[in-house]
Amino acid sequence: MRAHTLRPTSFLPLTLLFALVSFAAMAQTGRKNDVIIKRDSSRIQALITQMSYEKINYRDLGKADSAATYIYLDQVARVLLKSGKIINVKDSIPPGRIPPDSVGQYADMNNLPTDPFEKSVVMANSDQLRDKYEYHHNRAMDGKQGAIVFTSVAVATLVSGIIVASTGDSPDNKTIGASLAIAGPAVGVVFGLIGFKNYKIHSKKAEKIKNELQRRNQPLTTFSITPRVDPFNKSAQLGLRLTF
Repeated sequence: MRAHTLRPTSFLPLTLLFALVSFAAMAQTGRKNDVIIKRDSSRIQALITQMSYEKINYRDLGKADSAATYIYLDQVARVLLKSGKIINVKDSIPPGRIPPDSVGQYADMNNLPTDPFEKSVVMANSDQLRDKYEYHHNRAMDGKQGAIVFTSVAVATLVSGIIVASTGDSPDNKTIGASLAIAGPAVGVVFGLIGFKNYKIHSKKAEKIKNELQRRNQPLTTFSITPRVDPFNKSAQLGLRLTF
């Protein structure tokens, strides 16, 4: 009886062919980043952080600051994920959907503010204004809390330094106490003033945004339940959002 065997070298061409096909597939599907293709065929090199049935949250990698922003799905034709998956949204999203108000709708184009922040406020739509208000309101609260904390630290170290310096006759006590009484309040006051300054700056901006929303008769608070899809984990969920 003759045993039918294949020499190991006969598998080498098949192995090489399989490797080439695999590399070619990876080259076609793998991407360095996500790509958002708009309906006008323009492309955005992006890092997508969240997708919903309404909009895509992303960071624009084509800009130096790579700031977080979003785009409504009615402006998007396709999404090319860096994993290789392609999401077609053009046919599932009805064209012509508009936000509650459009960008610049309430602005006087012939008399725009010269201050960049005030100009961005009057040119933003109401959804963007609510996002801006939430950001500056939170920053103001952080600054206020920081001012309170560091002011408390300054008072506590001052009192502690005086107590340490006045107890006992040891020179070390007086040295340590004097250091606490001087260094602690100095550091606490400096950082407390920084926190208070940030509170004033951001609270002022939040107030301007609030006034602009009131001028438009737009609510400051919004409550919405939005379905979201996670293309990375292939899962869906309901998102609850309260903005104020």
